[in-house]
Amino acid sequence: MGKANKIFYGWWIVIGSILVTATIVPSVMALANKFLIPVTTDMGIKRSTFSIGNAIIQAMGIILSPLVTKKLATGNLKKIQSSSVLIYCLVYTTYSLAKKPIHLYITSFVLGIAFLCATIIPISIMITNWFDEKRGLAMSLGLSGVGIGGFILSPLLTIWLDRYGWRKTYLIYAVIMLVISLPVSLFIFEKSPEEKGLKALGTEAVNKLENGPIGDFEFSISINKSFTKPFFILLVLGMIINGLINTGALGQFPPALEGLHGSTVAATIISLYSIVGIFGKLILGWINDK
Repeated sequence: MGKANKIFYGWWIVIGSILVTATIVPSVMALANKFLIPVTTDMGIKRSTFSIGNAIIQAMGIILSPLVTKKLATGNLKKIQSSSVLIYCLVYTTYSLAKKPIHLYITSFVLGIAFLCATIIPISIMITNWFDEKRGLAMSLGLSGVGIGGFILSPLLTIWLDRYGWRKTYLIYAVIMLVISLPVSLFIFEKSPEEKGLKALGTEAVNKLENGPIGDFEFSISINKSFTKPFFILLVLGMIINGLINTGALGQFPPALEGLHGSTVAATIISLYSIVGIFGKLILGWINDK
């Protein structure tokens, strides 16, 4: 795993993951509907019409995530992920050019595909490959960027929307995502430790445990059989409920709070619940490792 006095490279993967999730992921989650009120007011459309764009992005995840996961796991993850980051940021700028709802929907369709290939799925694959030990901690840290991004960017977006309008704010946000995320994808991310002549953190300890007196940990089950197992059914139900909460309730917080209390108070509350989410992820990561 390299010299003892050097930081294990997997932690650089984690730092890069924080940067990517802090910039790109909030744009389709907590911060997506920061644009709802200014866009619908300016374009003279219903709020539900605007929200269809977010639904399209989420639908791409439901439909394509199995295919994307397989492609990233077996293909050139670095090339796919970095290309997707570039495409995502460039296409995101076209929100600023929208004149009709159909323009928002076309952009959302492309973003939904690029988002899958650029963020959570490749990051999960890389961290899984790089960490046998402390995997839960590494994963929770990598995904904590979502909360960090929400905390930092929520007040900034509020200022930019008030000062420059929604069209320029889309452009500013796209540039931030590109400048931060693309270098990470190109120069930090590596699919597996083997590509750098290293081993996953804790590989020796895991091998020793599996070959020790505790017994054989190997477990294999076919995809078809997994659908009959209670643990898998509970996992799927949990993911569905989590998705409903995140894309349904959380996505509606920004415009609802802004309508009730104004943009400044809304930005503050969004920042606060984003910070709380960071601690929640870290606790779950610790529990997972235990």
